[in-house]
Amino acid sequence: MYRIIMNDLMEWYEKKQEKVLLLKGAKGVGKTWAMIDFAQGFYKNLFYVDFEKDEEVYTLFKQGMKVKAEKLIAALCIYCEQTFEVGETMFVFDEAHLYPKAVEAIMSLKQQRPELPIGMIASTVGAIPHETEYLEKLHNLLLYPMTFEEFLTANKAQDLCKHIEKQKLEPVDSSIIRQITDYLKIFYLTGGMPIVVLDYIKNHDMNRVDAILRALIIKSKEHIERYVPKSMAVKVDKIWNSIPVQMEKDNRKFMYQYVDEKARAREYEDSVNWLVETGLVRKINRIRDGVSPLWMQVDEKSFELYHLDHGLLRIMCGISYDQLHTGEETLEDMNGALLEQFVLSELIMNKTVDKLYFWISGATARVDFVFEDDGEVVPVDVQSRIRRKAQSIKVFHNKYNNRMAIRISLDDLTFSKGILNIPLYGLWNF
Repeated sequence: MYRIIMNDLMEWYEKKQEKVLLLKGAKGVGKTWAMIDFAQGFYKNLFYVDFEKDEEVYTLFKQGMKVKAEKLIAALCIYCEQTFEVGETMFVFDEAHLYPKAVEAIMSLKQQRPELPIGMIASTVGAIPHETEYLEKLHNLLLYPMTFEEFLTANKAQDLCKHIEKQKLEPVDSSIIRQITDYLKIFYLTGGMPIVVLDYIKNHDMNRVDAILRALIIKSKEHIERYVPKSMAVKVDKIWNSIPVQMEKDNRKFMYQYVDEKARAREYEDSVNWLVETGLVRKINRIRDGVSPLWMQVDEKSFELYHLDHGLLRIMCGISYDQLHTGEETLEDMNGALLEQFVLSELIMNKTVDKLYFWISGATARVDFVFEDDGEVVPVDVQSRIRRKAQSIKVFHNKYNNRMAIRISLDDLTFSKGILNIPLYGLWNF
């Protein structure tokens, strides 16, 4: 399946091969598939090593910085059963970050043989061992679950993407809108994990979709249990299990009392951050004031935790596909938590959107997301239908006099009185 990140991989191929390519992201988002598909398309030979599946291969790298390039290449030829050809061979090291010495050895290999195209894959969104030390020698990329644009492309509906792209210039016919929203309903249920999307395309069976999503939740839990430091294990488990109730309450702000009645922030802070760095949850901080620069307004103690993917969150919340309406009401009756999770995922992938925050004013107003665009602060209100006036955005505007706000709903693309209404299906394109 086509992934947008292929464009970034091609840019590295054309301009930045002097650096080691580092592709990071949560477990299961398709990092390995994307890297291998790219390597096989642009190189004659691929030397692929997975440190998680074959721990014994680490013996080839345990010398770290002292490793000899020619000796390592010769050993990899035997291990991978491949022929090494200069300029025709790419080296891909999966989960090398599990062994700091392996990272050292890989960077040493690049230093000794700078002409070699080398890529590393890491199941984390945080820093890997020695990343700070080698920062100038790494080309960092992040991969997330599939976007709605990628979902349409995977379903061979690229023509619908073109209609969405043209929406800024010309209205989209209602019959086309219906086709797009039909796909959106399915994506709302499947989420963007590649293995789930691929199975749906092959089988069109929502029972299978839910089964695979449940299996992914189990694998996520196993991944956490395998790698969490023992000192954090109990706390991380409690945080992970609290995510559904944290998101289902009206106030999305993360509250430690839902983790443990006796929990204190200082006792759980490191455990929250560890879980965030796995990429399995996403952290959005509150801003105290909606003025630029937003990073200076961050309240580090007040935040919301989102899941990795809205499909996974649906299952974790215990919502099976057949519990949701299958008719026209499916999107209009979107679960608030799932809707915000979907919007968050789409906004993060929009390159015009900077880092996301949220804003609350006492108990009177809550703005779901806030971001900064060229010094302009932009509040974002999320709703499935324009059933109510955007009171929170009005409170925000009256307080900070921002020039523009965004409303995300199912209605058509419009701009009126400083509010840009973006349809859910077009978030990746505004």
